[in-house]
Parts: sequence; structure tokens; C-alpha cells
Amino acid sequence: MGSNSNTIYDIIILGAGVSGIGMAHSLLKKKDQTFLILEKNDGVGGTWRNNTYPGLCCDVPSHFYSYSFSMNPNWSKTFPEQYEILEYLENVTDKFKIRPHIKFNSEVKESKYNQKDKYWETYLFNGEVFRSRSLVSGLGQLNKPKYPEINGLKDFNGHSFHSAQWDHNYNLEGKKVAVIGNGPSAIGFIPKIAGKVEQLTIFQRSNNWIVPKPDRPYGSFEKFCLRNIPLLARMYRFYFYLTQERNYLAFYYKHNKAVKIFEKVVSAILTRFKLFRFEDVYKAGAFMLIDEQISDDKLKKKLIPDYPIGCKRIIPTNDYYPAICRDNVCLETSLIDKIEGNQIITKDGSHHEVDVIIFGTGFEANIFISPVKIIGLNEIKLDDVWSNGAEAYRGVMVPNFPNFYICYGPNTNTGHVSIIYMIESQIMFIMKCLKYLKNNKLNYLDVKNTAMESYNNKLQKKLSETVWASNCGSWYKTKEGKIINNYPGYGTEYYFMMSRPNYNELNAE
Repeated sequence: MGSNSNTIYDIIILGAGVSGIGMAHSLLKKKDQTFLILEKNDGVGGTWRNNTYPGLCCDVPSHFYSYSFSMNPNWSKTFPEQYEILEYLENVTDKFKIRPHIKFNSEVKESKYNQKDKYWETYLFNGEVFRSRSLVSGLGQLNKPKYPEINGLKDFNGHSFHSAQWDHNYNLEGKKVAVIGNGPSAIGFIPKIAGKVEQLTIFQRSNNWIVPKPDRPYGSFEKFCLRNIPLLARMYRFYFYLTQERNYLAFYYKHNKAVKIFEKVVSAILTRFKLFRFEDVYKAGAFMLIDEQISDDKLKKKLIPDYPIGCKRIIPTNDYYPAICRDNVCLETSLIDKIEGNQIITKDGSHHEVDVIIFGTGFEANIFISPVKIIGLNEIKLDDVWSNGAEAYRGVMVPNFPNFYICYGPNTNTGHVSIIYMIESQIMFIMKCLKYLKNNKLNYLDVKNTAMESYNNKLQKKLSETVWASNCGSWYKTKEGKIINNYPGYGTEYYFMMSRPNYNELNAE
């Protein structure tokens, strides 16, 4: 692996997470492109390696949260936990001999396009430089922890850490613990620590739509069948694909005629259960869970959201409500005013003495590639281009950044299907572009401004017809209200779009 040398790779991939591993597999399968993966950590896995907080698991079924080219018959249960996903990614890396193509402990500072020589120069923090004709970002969205702005936070004299940087050396037993934030990560770890601590205070700014999680362990006979009957494994995965895909009906208000017919047929089936719309299915599950697990009416009122279901991420879990019903757990809904010493003071004047603060406040999800700086034609910085909200052509390309592709970029997240399914669609598109570049002996491909503008105008119009455009704050959109994370459509729609690149919408040289 050369550095500061004459080696020019065909492709450099930033990050050895889900995207980087998937991209490497496709390149190795074709065998006609040289590539290198630059990874800042000492192992693969990305967010599944970096995040290790108790209770971390995936809310997509395990047999669908996996690569189509490497299904795993040995998942232990319906929804996988962090350690099992990381083990799976490690196994895929070794199975397809990807590891020799990864340079670990190599944190990227910036990548800059060299217009004269028509290649990308990628600079590491240690001073090394790597060159490539094309550049693929597999950095993802969930890598920069988000902290709240609270008066006096820096002067807190207790211990504190973010869920994304869990301090496993700190013993929580017998401690007074404050959890700030109650998103998916907090709802994951709260049940795991509630029984260990002396007092747990959860500071809730906004509540969540929580639904039952149909999780269960797989038996040895099931694993045997999935391992030895490939067709059955494919059908089982397809079953989860269909069940996840149909959930989009809960997020989108307007459909074309074909979709409306489909919705009516499915709704007719659900009529016997008095559920006519998919959002009603979600709501019924949410209210059923609250009624079954909580008897305190005052607590129930604190937990029922006042915004449309689906506007924020819907969280499936079975153990959060029992945890907050414990005698040593307090749900505080008054907003935090300030921190003094080891006390958190809320707007209503209440004082909460705590030993440790755990931040469950998520990530800076709207900063897609930061802190890596990407510099394209004429010294244009991607950060500047995205200053009013990130956007990309099909979620993958940005004008004035030749031969630069993004996996899990703007508007490619979904509220229903597996992100791995979406990433594989993006990799398919990128591979077609790389083949077109090579077959036509071109220096680069770059998306046209007109194509970019047309695509995103249509995208934002469709997004305005979804529940995500409702009046609620979420990580799906910017402070100004622009939705930059989610794709407004079925995974199938995205797949077919990505399978057919329109080279007339690209500049070629």
C-alpha cells in the first residue's frame, strides 16, 4: 500500500463500515479495478464498532439487515444486537478477503480533486497522501455525537459521557444517574441500567411513538433449515422485505393509482381488525403497549406524543415502559434550565442531584461527511455547497465533484426498509458508473447542475407530502425544516432508479 508514491488507485473508499465493505465486495467480484479502503479505527464495522452502549440493537429484522450476497443463517434472534452485527461484518470481511485491501488506523483529514492530473488526493492526519481516479465515501451519518447546549454543563463536577462513547470503566451501581435525551439510544440503554443505579432521572424534551417489538430467539431447527435450504432462506428474507416495505404506507399521504389500489386491498384485509390505515396499525400497537405496561394515568399523559406517528422515528421496544415504572426511576418533563455543581435545575425550579450524566442525544446526522473535508473543482468545498442543507443527485453524486460518490448520502435513509438494501442499490449505481468510465476511457463523470436541480425539486415536492414534513423536530431535517435524510418512496422504487443510470444527465470528459 503505497503512500506519497506514484501509485494511483482506481478507487479509494473512505471507511470500512457497512458501505465500505459492500463496495469492496463488488469491486473484488469484478476484478478489474484497484482500490484501497482507508479506515480510522483498528477494525471494521463503522458505527457498529464505535457504539457499544448496553442494549444497542437494530430495529430492522436480522435476516434483512444483512448483505444480499452474504446471508447469515445463524442469527440468534429476530432483531440483532450490536455485538452480533459486528461479528457478522467481521466475518464478511474475512470471507471475501477484503481485509488485505484495508489500511487501518488511517484517519482522513481531507480529499482534494487535482484538476490538472485528474485524480483525487486524499490526505491523512499523519501526513500520508493517497491518490485515486475515483473517490467513494462510506462514512455514513451516525459518527459524530451530538451534545446539548446547557448553561453550566462544562462546570458539572460529576462524571459524564455520551452513549456513543460509553464509559465501560465507570461503575454505575449505587449512583444517581441523569439521562439527558430519550431517543432510540437512550430507550435502548435505560432498561439495562435502571436496575443497577440508586436513582435514575430521565430528562425528556419530547416523547416518542413506541410500538411492541416482535423479537424472539431462533431455534436450532430453524437455523438448520435456513442453513441447508437456500431457497427457504431467500424466501424468509423476502418475507421481511415485504413486511418492511409495506410500512411506507404509514408515512406517505399521496400515492399514484397503482399504490392506492394496493393500499385498498391491504386495508380490506385489515378491516376485520378495525384497522384501516397503516398508521392506525402503529397507533394501535403503541396504545396497546402503554395500556398493558403502565397503570399510572399521569405517566401515560407524559408518554403519548402530540405529533403524527412517523414524524419522528418509531421505536420498537418491549422493556422501556417497565423500566420507567420502577420506584427508583423518575421521568422529568420540565426542560433543563442550567447545571450548578452536581445539580441539574429545571425550568420549574426543581433541583436534581446527580453523580453522572449520560447523554442519549444522538448524532449530528445532518453533517454527512464531516469532519473529512471534500474539495472539488475550482477549490469548491462540499461543506460550503451543503451550507443550507445537504442534497445529492440520487443521494450519490454532487455537481463539481468529479468521480466522487457517496454511500448513505442525503435523502437515502428510510423509515421502513433496511439501510443495507439502500446502500446496495447505491453501490450498484456506482459500479455502473465506474464501468462506463472505464469502457469509454473517460477521465471523469460529473453530474450536471440541471440534473441535480431537477432531481431534488421532485424529491422535495414528494417529501412535502409525507408525515416527515409535519410540524415536529427530528433528525430527518434541518433547523429550517428541509428534509435531508429520508427518501420519499419505496425501497423498490429506489432500487430500480439506481439500476438505470441516465448518462445524459452526467458530464463526461
